[in-house]
Amino acid sequence: MMTATNQERDQEVDAFFTILGHALVEGDSLTVATLYETPALLLADAGVQAIARREEVERFFAGSRAQYTDRGVTSTRADVEEREWLGERVVLVRVRWPYHDSSGREVGNERSTYALRRDDEGALRIRAVLAHNE
Repeated sequence: MMTATNQERDQEVDAFFTILGHALVEGDSLTVATLYETPALLLADAGVQAIARREEVERFFAGSRAQYTDRGVTSTRADVEEREWLGERVVLVRVRWPYHDSSGREVGNERSTYALRRDDEGALRIRAVLAHNE
């Protein structure tokens, strides 16, 4: 089996977060859920949430489009600030999500660090999300 170059792995991470950002704003909770591998963990100042099943992820993100719309957000993109590969299967990724309104103006943002792990089929999946306070 041929090992991917660092550039290829980084491009794969970027593509992963492009899909995630689009799915979040569009309210496509099914796609968001497929990007997770369970069990997973969400860690923030507000608390810790263990995620046992993909259906929990889907339910959690089912209302995301309405939340974005209520805040005037029509698009976002993942600004990947840092990637740290811990091995062949695990990467920590710090992402800034700028929120844009319909005129393209930034109306907010958030940052998170994601622990992605390559599943047994070779696809990257979210295993942990650490929300940053801004």
